[in-house]
Amino acid sequence: MRRLSVFIAVLTGAAALLAISAPPAGAYGGGAGHEMWQIGLSFNCNSPTACDQFGGTGGFWGWAEFDRDGSATWGDAEFAGCGHTVGGVGGPGGAGAGHVSIEIESWRIAPGSAGPQTFYGNGEETDFRPHGVKVTRHFHGDSGIPATPGHYSTADVFGFTFPGLAVQIQVAYRPAK
Repeated sequence: MRRLSVFIAVLTGAAALLAISAPPAGAYGGGAGHEMWQIGLSFNCNSPTACDQFGGTGGFWGWAEFDRDGSATWGDAEFAGCGHTVGGVGGPGGAGAGHVSIEIESWRIAPGSAGPQTFYGNGEETDFRPHGVKVTRHFHGDSGIPATPGHYSTADVFGFTFPGLAVQIQVAYRPAK
């Protein structure tokens, strides 16, 4: 049960890393006249010993979108995660998948864990569906995602790497037209 809690915490952090909520009027992709950031994320850990610090073997994958029109900010994100049976969440037999949807209500860019330009969430609502059970959480704070366009790998994100750990983040920006 402890590992399931850790896995949910890792998914929460990952989702929070990448997400914040969209008002109904702010459709995906928005229109000309507002800025948009798109983020793709992949986190995979398959070393049973080393991945214990991340809640066990498995990973999560997804995308997030951050929009801004003047002072209004919104966005959304979708993630999927999976724990593996060997060394996975909950130990042997603890494999399973989950889904995370995030409605980004508000966000900002400020210095943080990803450098001088880091996305911060300001009260997002997140729905997790680990093993089919819906859990709603709210997030405020540092997402860990750089707000600078580019490609970031394991060493860029954590400052270290080891066999069995692979992290990829892609940040793209579209200025207002």
